[in-house]
Amino acid sequence: MFAALVAIASTSSATAAEVRAVPPNMLGLMLTPTGFDGKIYEPGQVDIGKTGFFSGFGNKLILIQKSGFQIKEQFGRTSPNDDEDHRCIVGKKREPMTLDVRLLFAMPDYKKPNGKEAILRMGILGNPEPTDLGGGGRVMLLNAPSVYFQQVQQQVRGKIREVCLQYSSVEAVFEAIETDGADDFSSVVRKAVGTILSENDSPLFLVDAVVSNVKPDPAVINAIAATLAMEKMVVAIQLLEDFVKEDPSGIRSAIFQAMLTREIALGASQTIIVTGTQGQGIVPIPKQ
Repeated sequence: MFAALVAIASTSSATAAEVRAVPPNMLGLMLTPTGFDGKIYEPGQVDIGKTGFFSGFGNKLILIQKSGFQIKEQFGRTSPNDDEDHRCIVGKKREPMTLDVRLLFAMPDYKKPNGKEAILRMGILGNPEPTDLGGGGRVMLLNAPSVYFQQVQQQVRGKIREVCLQYSSVEAVFEAIETDGADDFSSVVRKAVGTILSENDSPLFLVDAVVSNVKPDPAVINAIAATLAMEKMVVAIQLLEDFVKEDPSGIRSAIFQAMLTREIALGASQTIIVTGTQGQGIVPIPKQ
């Protein structure tokens, strides 16, 4: 008699309804003691069943957001997590470059077969955590971005670095940014990220990848500025030399020599050589 009562109590406890809510902006997955049941629960009330009378095991409701999400990958000199240099390297000269890449993901359409399969795979690949939405410990929340971080983040960052290496210089990257069509820098990065998601059979749906805050290393900027300054100086020297040579009387040369003597007396820090003058043609560059 006692055994029969226990069996009845156990059966009624296991089959009695225990309702939990799926919020309007989320979807639900049912995690049973043997795995997911293969269904997707739309917003509303869901019966998750009672826990076992003796074992205490029971189903758990896993909530997943329906809306898309954004990931910002930063390639900068430093990271909040460590002291390593995370800048991208460009070209054979290995020019360092900082940039941000914003990845926009959309949640799969669960009403389509491939979308439903992707949602179920997110449940398998993700790491659901307890939520404060209630449920007595039997409702958990799966943060969609966590699937990205756990499955493909390192591969995506590595692929973006490969894209940077394909360009000959930082200047070539800027030219690609200004290009329209499939060859612009953001489009190339978007295609590369999509390739990684496909190769890893990721359930994430990439909508777009936008590159921003592209900056060369200050050393690269200084080198470019120095090159431009030197080119301007060469032009200036040639103009001065031509000006002096055009005067057969030697007056210009004499004036030049007087200016030369004065600037040397004032302590010019640098000099440039000008040929074709009477005497040594040294043009002093005053201290700044």
